[in-house]
Parts: sequence; C-alpha cells; structure tokens
Amino acid sequence: MVSYWYYIDLKWYHPEWWFNHMEKSPLIKERLIEQLREQIQSLQKDQLVKIPSERDLAENFDASRVSVRAAIKTLVQEGLLVQLRGKGTYIVPAVLLDTLYVMCSPDIKANDPYYTNFLVEITNLSAKQAIKISMVHPDQLTAASIPSPLILIGQMDDAQLDRLKLASGQLFSIQRYAHREDIIQIYFDDYRIGSKAAKTLYDAGHRSFTLLAGPDKYDSSRLRKQGFLSFCQQYDTPVQVITEKMNWEGGRRAADQLLTAVLPNAIFAVNDWMAAGCMQGLRENGRSIPADVSIIGCDDIPLAAQISPRLTTFSLDAKHLVEELLSAIHHHRAQASDAKEQIILSAAFISRESVSNMNH
Repeated sequence: MVSYWYYIDLKWYHPEWWFNHMEKSPLIKERLIEQLREQIQSLQKDQLVKIPSERDLAENFDASRVSVRAAIKTLVQEGLLVQLRGKGTYIVPAVLLDTLYVMCSPDIKANDPYYTNFLVEITNLSAKQAIKISMVHPDQLTAASIPSPLILIGQMDDAQLDRLKLASGQLFSIQRYAHREDIIQIYFDDYRIGSKAAKTLYDAGHRSFTLLAGPDKYDSSRLRKQGFLSFCQQYDTPVQVITEKMNWEGGRRAADQLLTAVLPNAIFAVNDWMAAGCMQGLRENGRSIPADVSIIGCDDIPLAAQISPRLTTFSLDAKHLVEELLSAIHHHRAQASDAKEQIILSAAFISRESVSNMNH
C-alpha cells in the first residue's frame, strides 16, 4: 500500500457561499448565537471547515464585530468552533466516538511540554464532545484486549508497534515513523523547522552558527538537526554541533562549552528548555543576548515568552494537532479505510527579541 505525503490544506468555504446558505439574523446576541450554532451544525464535516472572518459575519448580520466576537467565543466554549492561531476559526469535525484510547511511551517525561499540551487539548476537546479518554498501559494489554482506534503518544520501538498493529485495528500516531506504512501519522515538520531556523539566522546576517542538538534517537531532534545542517551546507556556513540532553541543564552545559572559545553569531537549540538554559549560562558569564549572540528555540513553552529577552521560537499548535488527529480518526472510521497516511503540519514561527538583525 502506498503511503501518501502531503501538507495539510485546511478546507474552507468562501463567505459568499456561507451567506447564501445562512438566514439573516437580528442583532440580539442570543439570536446571533442560535443562528450561527444551527448553521455550524449543518456544515460539520469529517474535517475542519473554515468560517468567514468576523468582519464578513458582522457585515452580513448588520451586527457589531464585538457581538460577533462574543458569539464566536461562546461557540468555541461549546466545542463547536476552534480558533487556530494565524489560520482563523474553524468548525470542529463531527467525531462520532464513545471513547478514545491513548497509549503513552514509557520514555515520555512527566514535564515534557509538547506531550503535556497535547494531552490537555485532547482532553478538553473530548470533554466538549462527550468523548471519554481511556489511558492504556502496554503492560496491561493482551492480544485480545487492545482497543481501537488506538492513539500512540511518544516513540515506540518496532517490536511494540508490531504487537499493537497485529492485535488492534488502525493505529494513529503523533510521532513520525518514516519506515512504517501501517500507521496513520499526524506530526509537525521538524526538518522544515530546522531549515527555517537556519534561514532566519542567515537572512539576519549571521554567518557562524552553533546547533544545540539532542540525542539522535529522538526523531524530532534528529530531523531539526538535519534541516538546519542541510541549509548551512547549501550556503557554506560553518556550524558547530553540541549534543546534550534536551533540558535546562543540557543547555547550561552547552553554554559552558561555548564560553571556552569564540562565541558564534547565532545558536539554534532544538527545544526551548535547552535554549533557555544556554541563555542563562551565557548571561551569568557576562554575555548579552542578542547583542553578543542570537538564539532560536523550538516548542514555544510558556517560559519562552517570560524570560528576558523573550525567546524567538516555533509554536507546535497542540490544538491544531488534536483537530487533525480527530478528523483523521473520523474519516478512516467512516470510510472503513485502512489507507496509509502521513499528515504533515507546519509549525508557526514566533519572532521575538532574542535574534538581532546584523544587516542594520
């Protein structure tokens, strides 16, 4: 079976189409909410559907944008709409499930921000749609007891995947498995993140880089490193690679190494914890960011916007990931399909103060 690769293209309808299928509404907020709710429920598909902008809705209803914004907020709270940063507002897919079964890799740390955010978002959305979440532990399973659909979180080895696939129905993963065509995978494009980080630093005039990488056994770290190095090789830009644990202490130790030689112009850390630890180590030794060295991280953890200077990074939108995951589950169940699929999502670049522009 062929594995299809594509970048997700969120479906949307032109405002004119919406308005041709929508009844005019009075200005009363409650009536506006009621009309929007009815229209949204009639348009629910097995995928995300974009609604018109606040301005277009306000003009169509002869209402204020404040009233439209309040109505949308109510429908988001009800779980009928979802707002994706930088992309717009979408109708939540209709997922006809009683229970979602979730299995976490034993390697996942309790404080891992990426997986923590994912679990929070899938729990919130499931609660709004009256879907139960059942956490499944690998040690509790027998060949006859593996439920379906089963969502895999974190990295599993081939032996685990073979066992799960043999005993279960369709597996869904938010982890990339390049060599597995028997798992539906929804994940962020880590290679592109690395390449974008290098291009951002290069375009800002930097010409000597350090890459703070994690162990290659972690797919995200390895691919971000590959993307970064590939861009640098293309433009003949020197790169020092420091491999450390992907946490605060790993970043601090990397800073100690950097301080023994001439600092690079810029640093890309494969996650925000490493970036923050490195920033702290450099600052404690009299180095200024971004005056002495620019730095980019990845994940957009809350700390990234709280430290000084605020960290330039990439946002992995957990809400977007959950929406696409539930869309895929619904689609494959409705079609009774065992198709192989890899849905690749783009991370949003968050520009802040930790990168200087040397061209100015």
